[in-house]
Amino acid sequence: MWEIGWEKLLQVSALVLSVINGLILVRVHIRDRARLKVAPVHPDTYQWWFRLPDGTSQGQPTRLFGFLVYIGVQNRGYRAVSINEWRLQIVAKNHQRAELRALSIPEPTYSMGEHMKVFQVLGQKGLIHQGETRIDSGNSTSGMAFYVYECFGSDSWDPLIRDGQIKGQFTVRDVFGGKAKCQVIFREKTLENVKAIIPALRDIVQTIHADRSTAAS
Repeated sequence: MWEIGWEKLLQVSALVLSVINGLILVRVHIRDRARLKVAPVHPDTYQWWFRLPDGTSQGQPTRLFGFLVYIGVQNRGYRAVSINEWRLQIVAKNHQRAELRALSIPEPTYSMGEHMKVFQVLGQKGLIHQGETRIDSGNSTSGMAFYVYECFGSDSWDPLIRDGQIKGQFTVRDVFGGKAKCQVIFREKTLENVKAIIPALRDIVQTIHADRSTAAS
């Protein structure tokens, strides 16, 4: 009888210890996980929307709107993490939401007197920047991202514009499924102004139109 009692006690003790160990591991994981924070960099300066030349899709004339966002991502957790997705959500006049994927662009350049500032493109390797997506604990990364919203038919599908501004929601996700989001207020910029910092934008737009034409044929 005593042998059976001790065996059961040892089994219960092992079970309790395994539960405690599991709870400790969960607590450590929650405590040490990456904690992302995302926010626009210089929100009154570098967040722009602009009209792009109209295009066609499946024989329908379309309207294109470009968005350029300068965003910063911080890792406030205790573990390094890599980000793998950053998207922009735009609301149309009819309250429908569209989630946009970032498009590849050359590194934007901005003339500052005698000096030239070269901006990193978020998550994209360029001539100057490596486009690193890994963020160590307590560190941050930043970069610009370019998006295109295309619509056709009624102008109710155009982005909701108030006082020349378009509100968007920017969301970044890491490889473990964690995410952070923030609101971005885009101010109108002329296409020529944007081309001044991204001279290749004309070619990018032509590529977009060509891709739409190929898909429709």
